[in-house]
Amino acid sequence: MKKDKKVKISKIKAQYLTKKFELLPVKNSGNKVKSLIGVNDKNQTDFWALRNISFTVYEGECVGIIGLNGAGKSTLSNIISGQIAQTTGQVEINGDVSIIAANAGMENNLSGRENIRLKALMVGMTNKEIKAKMDDIIEFSELGPFIDQPVKTYSSGMKAKLGFSIMVHQDTDIMIIDEGLSVGDKTFVDKSKAKMFEFRDKGKTILLVSHDMRTTKEWCDKVIWLNYGEVKAYGTAEEVIPEYEQFAKWFKKLSKKEQDQYKNTQRQAQLDYSVDVLKNDIISQNNTRSRQMGKVLTVGLNNSKDNHKLSLLSKCFVALASITFIWIMLVSLSDVTVSDSIKSPFDFVTNHLFKAKPVTKNQGRGKKSNSNQSSMTNKKKASSSHSKKKSSTESSKENKAVTDSTYSIQDGDSLSSIADNKGISVESIQALNPDIDFNLIYPGQVIKIPASTDSSTAKDNEGVGQ
Repeated sequence: MKKDKKVKISKIKAQYLTKKFELLPVKNSGNKVKSLIGVNDKNQTDFWALRNISFTVYEGECVGIIGLNGAGKSTLSNIISGQIAQTTGQVEINGDVSIIAANAGMENNLSGRENIRLKALMVGMTNKEIKAKMDDIIEFSELGPFIDQPVKTYSSGMKAKLGFSIMVHQDTDIMIIDEGLSVGDKTFVDKSKAKMFEFRDKGKTILLVSHDMRTTKEWCDKVIWLNYGEVKAYGTAEEVIPEYEQFAKWFKKLSKKEQDQYKNTQRQAQLDYSVDVLKNDIISQNNTRSRQMGKVLTVGLNNSKDNHKLSLLSKCFVALASITFIWIMLVSLSDVTVSDSIKSPFDFVTNHLFKAKPVTKNQGRGKKSNSNQSSMTNKKKASSSHSKKKSSTESSKENKAVTDSTYSIQDGDSLSSIADNKGISVESIQALNPDIDFNLIYPGQVIKIPASTDSSTAKDNEGVGQ
């Protein structure tokens, strides 16, 4: 299992590493923004998940990271993989890094095959490479027909198999397995173990984050024991694992109250930690360090900034952009231009803000001209409409002379009396009203009268009038 190394090549080197998280009240959503620009120090509580972490991992080594829940194992692996940034210290990575965490990094709505393609593309593989490795990845995962089913239907073990299979078929220098095989069956674990030894023999570097001491013993050359953010021990698996197992056995024997008391004491130490404590720890650990080197170290730590916060230059840029945006909005509500508002900002605020922009002469003439044109157009439309109406009326009058008219029967009328009064024959009225039984006519009934009679009557009336 062991591999003799003639020349040790550093693949991971961590020095004075810390990671601080800010615990903010959840009730106020503005706390996150305040924290980003660094003005929320009074409301926040600093929690140091990692404290003064230093270690070196060499090429071809398999290093285990062990510890109780909350020890900082996943935080450390995420910093090494580049997913989050440290607060202080340096991490030197020599090579490409891939990470697989149990039940993490999978798109649940996609199938296993689609997840393979997605993850492969994310690590820079070409479509040609993906196609060449697809069958090997599927075969190694042992998912069979389930590979085309949505990942959300997978068990935890199936997800772990798929994620591990994707990772081992990537050509990366450093592999981080964060509980990636803790739920796998023994057959798959044994196959994965053989694959890991194959990678290690090729010079690959492996970090295994696990609670499984049996797998850690079999796989790992060295072990880092983290305890509430600190390196409790770092050495060979034969040295560190028995020590950790003895501690775990002691912890389990404690009563629930004693366990809680121990946890609270350790977490309080994480809350009370600071950069000043880190400096004192480093100096006390290196008694042979000269004063000059101590000063250099102190300056370096003082210059360390929280990477999640904006720098001074970034804060200035955000402030300038915000002011510019607000100023332009105010100018849009005034009667001046942006250049005029900048020349006389006080006059702009006091005399021109919230005033409508004046209408220029050209704009007024244009509007007047447009108004006149619109008026003339409307007049033309009205005249045309009037002409059409007039024409329609005259046409209607002419049509009345050649079309049939109607007559409402009065009380005492008969068909013959109507014919005599209109100067027409009874037969002509009957012919124009075939659907009416004139033996049963009644007052108010409407009948048609031949038009020729109206026209001739009208002529007779004109003659009488003359």
